[in-house]
Amino acid sequence: MFKTEKTLRPADDGFRMPAEWEHHSCCWMAWPHDEIAWRGRHAEIKEVIASLAQTISVYEPVRMLVPEQSLEEARKVCGAGIELIVQDLNDAWARDTLPSFLVGPGKNLAGTDWKFNGWGDMEYCNWDRDQHLAESLCRKLEIPCYKAPIFNEGGAVHVDGEGTVICTRNTLLNENRNSGKNEAEVAEILCRYLGAEKVIWLDEGYDQDETGGHIDVITAFAAPGKIMHLSCDDPADPNYSIFRENIRVLESSTDAMGRRLEVIRIPQPPARFEGDRRLAISYMNFYFANGAVILPVFGENTDSEVIQIFTRVFPDREIVPFKRAATIFHGGGGIHCVTQQQPAL
Repeated sequence: MFKTEKTLRPADDGFRMPAEWEHHSCCWMAWPHDEIAWRGRHAEIKEVIASLAQTISVYEPVRMLVPEQSLEEARKVCGAGIELIVQDLNDAWARDTLPSFLVGPGKNLAGTDWKFNGWGDMEYCNWDRDQHLAESLCRKLEIPCYKAPIFNEGGAVHVDGEGTVICTRNTLLNENRNSGKNEAEVAEILCRYLGAEKVIWLDEGYDQDETGGHIDVITAFAAPGKIMHLSCDDPADPNYSIFRENIRVLESSTDAMGRRLEVIRIPQPPARFEGDRRLAISYMNFYFANGAVILPVFGENTDSEVIQIFTRVFPDREIVPFKRAATIFHGGGGIHCVTQQQPAL
């Protein structure tokens, strides 16, 4: 039953956010309706989003939220097999604007609705409608909607499903999101609204990442006690010192269960620019589908090495290279940023 919970917290009711490798009932996506983020690539991104949806649909159902005025276009571009659901929205960033799905006692589903202000009111976005998407979807699904008291986006946090959250200070403690709140206060809220026990903080994310340092661009849990992080071998690259420090922190950290983390280094693809703007292209912005990993690749020499690493790390999953991911990164995000898994019950 849909209800908004403004005072109760999910953890108090026994809810937790599952790890992304746990089984999904479907993948949610949103149609790239607003041109502003795509900087002249709006027509192309529609085809790329449709292609990604079709790729994921081989492994799990895909449900696409689409504004009514774009429904006919989306139906034509997406083709058969993608369920289209009418929803007023701004853009395609489902990871950041849809609820963080939770599972609880009795195999019940709920959602955390984070406060959303367009990544700190970023220049290249409209967000007047997207700030209401999480509650709207919870209402459609008739599930409880827990209203979190901080600004956050789904791509700013990763969980292992066993009590551990990882995020960056540069995002969640930024003045443009949670001014006046300290690290301990934000950590407590994250734990209570994700059903977790411990937060591991990294200082910074990817150099020039437009989101302000989202965790899902640089690192991801691969399994309990095991985490992957980008590595950079060029001392002249700003990411060199950022990633070295992050890896140092991770290697000296334990998770909520007391396990020391095993860190797997993933090569950073060569830097790519659009004018003076560096694109935050990354292999870490992938999507766990049922039985597969949808992995962004960029036509770089590092692609084959990364595919081999992912094949070793996930021997029970098919590694599916997605070759059109760079277009999504031109808009400021990647595969993980435009997808949101709904856990199976």
